[in-house]
Amino acid sequence: MVVRVRFGQGPLVERRSGKNRGMARLASSVLTLVALGCASFGFWRVATDLDWAGDFVFRDGLLSHWQVWVGAAAAVQYGAWRLAGYARTSAVEETVISTVPAEITEQLKATADVHA
Repeated sequence: MVVRVRFGQGPLVERRSGKNRGMARLASSVLTLVALGCASFGFWRVATDLDWAGDFVFRDGLLSHWQVWVGAAAAVQYGAWRLAGYARTSAVEETVISTVPAEITEQLKATADVHA
């Protein structure tokens, strides 16, 4: 006895770049806030050294230096900037792809189905 199991057609796999555009925009926004927090810690430490502010949170160790906080802020902001650029680039590519006429899109889908 031979049993054959047939499955219906599933969703087509999309081969487009920039599928994570929304996540990149969200991460970019959050990283910008983290960079702002790191910069505020750095400037708080500078103000503490100049006796303009009260005691800093970290008295000793690596995190007690303002250079660490300002450097971390710059690095995190650079990462946020790169993610925002990725999100913008993929948005432009998606716009270009969506302006392709429908008949060409149908031909491409038919060709993909034949080769699958």
